[in-house]
Amino acid sequence: MASAVCETPLDECAQRIDVSISNIFAQIDTLANAIDSIWREADGRPVDSADLASLRPLIEGCLTQPGACLQGCGVVLQPGVLRDKEMYLEWRQLGAGGRTVPLSLNFNRRSENFYDYCAMPWFAIPRDSGRSSVVGPYVDLYGQDMYILTFSRPLLLEGRFLGVAAADIALNRFERVVTAKLMRLEHEALILSGEGRVVAANTANFIAGEIASLGLASDTRCQRANLAEQSAHWTLVQLPEKRHRAA
Repeated sequence: MASAVCETPLDECAQRIDVSISNIFAQIDTLANAIDSIWREADGRPVDSADLASLRPLIEGCLTQPGACLQGCGVVLQPGVLRDKEMYLEWRQLGAGGRTVPLSLNFNRRSENFYDYCAMPWFAIPRDSGRSSVVGPYVDLYGQDMYILTFSRPLLLEGRFLGVAAADIALNRFERVVTAKLMRLEHEALILSGEGRVVAANTANFIAGEIASLGLASDTRCQRANLAEQSAHWTLVQLPEKRHRAA
């Protein structure tokens, strides 16, 4: 009889974190599927910005559903794919009192405040690679003015890149979700982004958003688990020190 696979607590923690990441991408997928339907229903007719109005209830639903940690979400389109707009995004974010408000950006190329989203990693990586991406944590000075993570998926129609479906996650809200999973571990542990920034930790020795010590990369006493959701390029690192528990 085959024996059951014995998972370590670190592996189990990594799986729980993978679920949290996948849940966010699942919400983004509802927007990606809606864009696919809009273009297919157009059946060759040029699509314009008015056609995207049907996305607004979906976007608001993603932002306001119970337990959601999204700060903003929507779709950002490749320049030239709409008939009536060169650059366009259908995007809403949480405002004061939990109300959803549209995000307004400057797309005037002659302006010094021109917002060139095509150069942003959360747009460029899915466009150039055809794969999903998680960027951050970083301070979003243009939209949220807070530490955020941006999750994005490419919008592809028969190989044609239409743009991205994406969501901004407030780091402090996402941190609470994954820290609850890290607290199950007996040792100090943290999640590192691909660039070495701390996404979350179960110890006060690390602050979310900071660059972790380069010594972590070479410390052979640390245990590591790459997350299965490789769009994030995150690593779960368990330190040799045991976590101090509150009395």
